[in-house]
Amino acid sequence: MQEPVEEGSVRGVEQIPWLYDSYMALMEAAGFRQWRRWVVQGARGRILDLGCGTGRNLRLFPEQADVTGLELELRMAQRARSRAPERTLVVATAESLPFRSNAFETVVSSLVFCSVRDPEQGLAEVHRVLNAEGKLRMLEHVRSDWAPIARLQDLCQPLWTAVSGGCHLNRSTETAVERSGFTIDRGSRRARGTMRCFTASPSPSPKTR
Repeated sequence: MQEPVEEGSVRGVEQIPWLYDSYMALMEAAGFRQWRRWVVQGARGRILDLGCGTGRNLRLFPEQADVTGLELELRMAQRARSRAPERTLVVATAESLPFRSNAFETVVSSLVFCSVRDPEQGLAEVHRVLNAEGKLRMLEHVRSDWAPIARLQDLCQPLWTAVSGGCHLNRSTETAVERSGFTIDRGSRRARGTMRCFTASPSPSPKTR
């Protein structure tokens, strides 16, 4: 694995491997496992598992799949290594992916862009490393379409971000994806409450800052 990137981020649930795994195990038992399997099973070609965390996605890919996992936190990546020792792992940020342009056919992102510090830059990097026929397969929680819940998310946001270590409850991630030069496949889109799962394709000319 590459050397860790120093971000000076707040330590929270997302940076404590055993606590994160315990939380995710509860979510998966409650039905989240099906969503995770959907986002993984459609991946093809050379695959980047962006924000692989403790490797819960990595173990779901077929053994022969060409998968690279990328994670910001070294301790999380070390847990991913123990869970999926056969996979290539890289420690880096979403905003500065250490890969050549057009390197991947699929980028998988599961509960990642709620925590990326600069989601616009991160999505621009995803666009760059995907080839012209590539796909972004995303699983994310988003800002609610129902105003009362959205207001509650706004109220909870500061405390939740501190406790989780960077997660934002109220990001309109689907809008950010489309503004970053992707077209969401509406036929692939699944929604339940604030959860979203979809496939998006890069446009020829991404929007840049």
